[in-house]
Amino acid sequence: MNLENPARETLRYLFAEYKKGPGVIYRITDVARKYGVDALALSDYLLERSWIRERWIYSDDDVACRITTTGIREVDPPYYHNRVGQIIESIAASGRSKPLREILEYKVEDFIIASDFVNHLEQLGLIKIGHPDNTIIVELTDQGMRYHDKKEE
Repeated sequence: MNLENPARETLRYLFAEYKKGPGVIYRITDVARKYGVDALALSDYLLERSWIRERWIYSDDDVACRITTTGIREVDPPYYHNRVGQIIESIAASGRSKPLREILEYKVEDFIIASDFVNHLEQLGLIKIGHPDNTIIVELTDQGMRYHDKKEE
């Protein structure tokens, strides 16, 4: 069973919805039905590639989930790289570290998206998060500085 086309459409759908409401899980069953594939098999395919998270499976074979930053990179590389670049540049411009509250946006939607990307960058080893003096500080790692320096070239 070829799941590439339904996976691409699912990612496009999830990303469009994520930008409207990033903290919500969205049903993917309708996309699966459109392609005549099983929603659970489709979600397994997406999970194996780390493109979705928070998968919920309901008793009527209805499946809902959220897109990951890796899924965003897959479906919209310019958006992904722009967000990553903004965060890295913001930290570098502050001398390699910055309070988390200054990185995160103030609108709820932007806060969740920025938080997702900060967590992603920590997983990639580009930043580390510390907690000195009851403040959450985000610091570029050496790898994060190399990423920033490459972007400057």
